[in-house]
Amino acid sequence: MRRKQLFAILMAGALSMGMAPSAAFAADTVAAQAEAEGELAAEEGTDAPAEDPAASETPTETPETPAEEPAETPDETPSEETPAETPETPSADPTEVPAAEEAGSGTIVIGETAYATLKEAFAAVPDSTAEANDPTYIKISSEIELGETIDVPANKNIMLVATAEDIKIKRAAGFAGSLFSVSGGTFQIAGGTVNDKDGNAIGTGSITVDGTGDGTTAVTAPMVDVQSGTFGISDGVTLSGNANTSTEVNGGAVNVASGAAFYLLGGTVTGNTAAQGGAVNAASGANVYLQGGTVTGNTAALGGGIYSEGAVNVKGTVSVTENKDQNDAASNLVLAGEGKINVTGATTGSTIGVQVKDAKAGVSVVGLAEGVTDVTLAEVLPQLTYEGQTFTIGEDGKLVDSTVTVTPTPSEKPEAKAAIKIESGKWTSHSSYEIKFHTNINGLYQVDWVKKGEKAPEITVSGQKIKADKSTTVTVTDLPDYDVDIYVTVISEKDSKNYKSVKVDNSAQKRPEAPVTPTPVPKTPAVTESKVQGFENALTFYPGTFYDFRAIGAGTDNVDPHEGDVRWVPQYWSMSANPSSKDMHTTWKIGAAKGIYKDAVTTYDIYVFFQKEVYSGTEWQAQSGIIESVKYQFKAAPLAQTSVTPGVTGSDGTYGGNGTAEGTSDLTPTTYADGTSGSASKSAVSTGDESPVGTMMALAAASILAGGYVLVRRRKKEM
Repeated sequence: MRRKQLFAILMAGALSMGMAPSAAFAADTVAAQAEAEGELAAEEGTDAPAEDPAASETPTETPETPAEEPAETPDETPSEETPAETPETPSADPTEVPAAEEAGSGTIVIGETAYATLKEAFAAVPDSTAEANDPTYIKISSEIELGETIDVPANKNIMLVATAEDIKIKRAAGFAGSLFSVSGGTFQIAGGTVNDKDGNAIGTGSITVDGTGDGTTAVTAPMVDVQSGTFGISDGVTLSGNANTSTEVNGGAVNVASGAAFYLLGGTVTGNTAAQGGAVNAASGANVYLQGGTVTGNTAALGGGIYSEGAVNVKGTVSVTENKDQNDAASNLVLAGEGKINVTGATTGSTIGVQVKDAKAGVSVVGLAEGVTDVTLAEVLPQLTYEGQTFTIGEDGKLVDSTVTVTPTPSEKPEAKAAIKIESGKWTSHSSYEIKFHTNINGLYQVDWVKKGEKAPEITVSGQKIKADKSTTVTVTDLPDYDVDIYVTVISEKDSKNYKSVKVDNSAQKRPEAPVTPTPVPKTPAVTESKVQGFENALTFYPGTFYDFRAIGAGTDNVDPHEGDVRWVPQYWSMSANPSSKDMHTTWKIGAAKGIYKDAVTTYDIYVFFQKEVYSGTEWQAQSGIIESVKYQFKAAPLAQTSVTPGVTGSDGTYGGNGTAEGTSDLTPTTYADGTSGSASKSAVSTGDESPVGTMMALAAASILAGGYVLVRRRKKEM
C-alpha cells in the first residue's frame, strides 16, 4: 500500500474511533503515490529544537569510532538490567557516540538536531496540537539496537523515517520486552521516499524492525504493543523475526488492544511467531486496517497471520497468505468473537485466507461498510478463500455448511399478481373523497394523494389490512383546495414485492365548492357603552373615607377579537370635563377629606376617560390621540354634622376595584338625572390618591377634628 496514504487514512481512522491524536498519521509519507492516487497533500513535519545544548553539538554524521573506548562503556552484549539504548555515562567528548550506537555508527536527527539515542529523540518530540498536528520526523541513517521499550504517549505524533537503504532496528541481546509501545499517541514507521507538504524530501530508504535478539533469550512480548492510540507501517518497512513466547500478551509483531488501531498500508510482516496472532493479534474492540502490504510466513497456534476479535477493515490490494498454525496447516486470518471483515472501499487483486473460530452456519464473515458504493460484495468474495473444510462463504457473506444438502421445500401455489379494481368514487365534500375498491390478494392497502400531475407517492409496507375479493370503502379527508391525484395501493402479506398501485379517476363527479367562511363584521362599540360599578347606591362621605369604584370599557370583554374590532380602555377619571393634568386621577377611589354634609341626597358628575384601541389581527393597537370621556353620576347620602362617625376606607381600588358592599350592578351614564348641585360641590370630592403631602396632612387633621368632636358630644351626653 502507499506511504503517502498511510497517515491521512490513519488520521481518519483515529478520528472515527475517538482516539487521542486526531491527525493519526501524516499524509506525507509518500508524495509520489499520493499524487498518483489523489490522496491528501503531504504535510510538513515538526522540527523539534534540542533540549540539551550538548546534543546540538553532535555532528549530523557519526564520526569514526574513537581509538580508545570510554572507561564506562558497557559490554558489547548488554545485560537485561543495562539496556543498550541507555548508556551509563556519556563521554566528555560530545562527538563520541555511546556504545549503544557503535554497532552502526549512525545518527538520529530531528530537524537539524542530532540525538545520541532513539529514546532521547522520542522524548524531545513536542506535543501535537489541534492547530499543528503534523508529525515530528525522526530520521535515522544507520542500525539502532534497542535494549528497552520506547513509548509513544498521548499527544505525540511521530514518524520514523529512513535516510538510507536497509536500516535495521534490532533487539539487543538479553532484552525480552517490546521494542515500542503506543500509549495514546500516533506512531508511524515509513520507508520509501518521504516528502513534506512542500515536496521537500525528508528521507529515502527502507527499515527492518528485527525482533530476533541474541537467539537465546526467550522474548515475552510483541515488537510493538499498541495499548491505545494508532500504529502503522508503509511500503519499505518490514517487521520480522520476533518469537513471542508469552501466553499473556499475544502477537508476534504487533498487539492491538481494545480501542487501539493498526494500519498496514504497505510493507511486509513476516517470520514472526506467537501463541496467538503470529503477525498481528487484535482484541475485541480493536481495529485492524489492511489497505496494502503483505502478511506472510508467520506462525501461531491460533491465527498464524492475524488473529482478530475486532473489525478487520479491508480495501485496496492486500496479501495475507502462507501463514501457518503449529501443525503447519494454513492459518492466515482467523476471526473470533465479534471479528468480521469490513470492506471499506474498492478491493482489487487481494488474496486473503480466512477462517472462523467456533464456526457455524449463518455466521457473518464479510460485509460492505455503510456508504460503500465503489465495490460490491460479489466483487470481493472471489478475493477471499475460506480455509475450513466444512464451510464456504455464501453470496451474502455468511458461512454456509457445505456438508448439508438442502432439500427444497415444496412451494405453495404461486400467489396471483396483485390487482385493484375501483368500484366507485365520489366527492362527499370539498375536502373529502370516498372510494370503494377490491383486490385479489390478502395484504395491506394504503390511500395517498399528491398535487395533480406530480409524481406518485412512495409505497411503504404499511397500512390497513385487506382481504382478497372483498370490497373496501375508504374516505380520504382533509384534501387541499387545489386539484389532487388520489392513489390506492395494495401490498401482498407474503411478498412485499408483489404490489399494485392505481390512480383514481376523480373527475367524473364535480367537486363541491369550498364553503365560504363569512368575514366577521368588526365589533365597534361606542365609548358610551362603557360602564362604571360602585355608584349603585348613595355613598355616605365621612371625613377621610374613600370608596372603590370600577370602570369597564366598552369592548374590553371581547375575548376572541378579529381584525377591526374596537375596545375602550379606561385611562383616568376627573370631576371636570376638561381636566388639567393634576386633576387626572388613575387611582380608582373616591372620597372627601372633610366629609360631605348634606341634609338630602346630592348628585355629582364624574368623567371617565377611555383610550380607543383597534385589533390589527394579531394585537390590540392604541389609536394615537383618540381619548374620549363619558359622564357618569354618583350620589352622596345625607350626613348631618351632629352624626359624623369616621367610616372605613374601601379596599385598594385601582382600575378594576371591587365596588361597594351594596352591589355591583352596572351604572350607565343615564342612570341618574343631572344634579343641580354637582358643580357647587366638586371641591368637596377628591380622589383617594395619597401621594400629595398636603392632602395627607389635611386628611389627618380632618380625622383628628372629627374624632374630637364626637368625643366631646359623647361626654356632654353623659353629663
